[in-house]
Amino acid sequence: MARQRGARHNAERVSARSLSTKLPTSRVPAPPPASPSTSVDARTPRAPKTARSFKGRLKASLSALQRNTPFNPYWLEAHYLRRAVAELAPSASGWMLDIGVGERPYAEVFAPHVDRYVGVEYPAACNNLVPGIVDLITSEHGFIDVWCDGHALPFETGSFDTLLSIEVLEHIPNPQRMLAEMQRVLKPGGRLLVTVPFTAPQHALPHDFYRYTPQGIRALLEQAGFRVDEVRPRGNFAASTGTLVAQWLMRTFGTRAWHHDGSVSMSRWRAPLVIPFIALAQVFFRSMGALCKDDQLTCMGYAVVAHRPHDD
Repeated sequence: MARQRGARHNAERVSARSLSTKLPTSRVPAPPPASPSTSVDARTPRAPKTARSFKGRLKASLSALQRNTPFNPYWLEAHYLRRAVAELAPSASGWMLDIGVGERPYAEVFAPHVDRYVGVEYPAACNNLVPGIVDLITSEHGFIDVWCDGHALPFETGSFDTLLSIEVLEHIPNPQRMLAEMQRVLKPGGRLLVTVPFTAPQHALPHDFYRYTPQGIRALLEQAGFRVDEVRPRGNFAASTGTLVAQWLMRTFGTRAWHHDGSVSMSRWRAPLVIPFIALAQVFFRSMGALCKDDQLTCMGYAVVAHRPHDD
């Protein structure tokens, strides 16, 4: 689990401080149903605004532009993942638990469909990516409601209508154990929405254990007691090739340092020379993906809709 909310204690929310970073030893009461007269905000909580200089605003704007264009080596991968999540969103309803919430990048996608968005995150995974980030997030941001381990979710049985898990299961050494816990907190008839990778470089090391075929993820979920409604490929052979080529160009020609978790820092001198080729590769393979969209034996990953049956 590697995505972030320092929670404030109130009637609808678990106190992250009360759980600390250890496994919870008791169940937290299920959240009360939202009443029609209660306005429930499922959107991403915002950090307090601070005054920024023109230079700072310009830098932030350019950074956002770079992230959302083919000049970002992860643009093609992010494009298909966000599209997959958007296709999952209409299946969500009621109270939703996001396991591995991170910075809530998809909160606005689910806002029209859910009454309450609760996010949990595993502190060890966050600190592995950025040492000390847990304390900073807890004190300054509002991304994560509860810090906990997915193997022992601190909620009562049948607490949620929907469970969301985006690119998390590959990071769990014993996914069956966590899936059993996920099924426990999901209401009978509730939906499980999952995405998993199929072709992806190793990342978030050392917490990277699996890649999934459609047959593999279906078997895994069915063994945990879920009924699988649909398994959708994310992208196709051409699109997944484009993501790998873009990342190969970045890591081979544009990198100045490799980090313990598998991530890299780009060279300020070589990256500008490589980035145009990265953009060209991603645009080309996205175009080829649109022309060859039926070739899905190799793809970036899969999006899954499943449910907890009433008769378990």
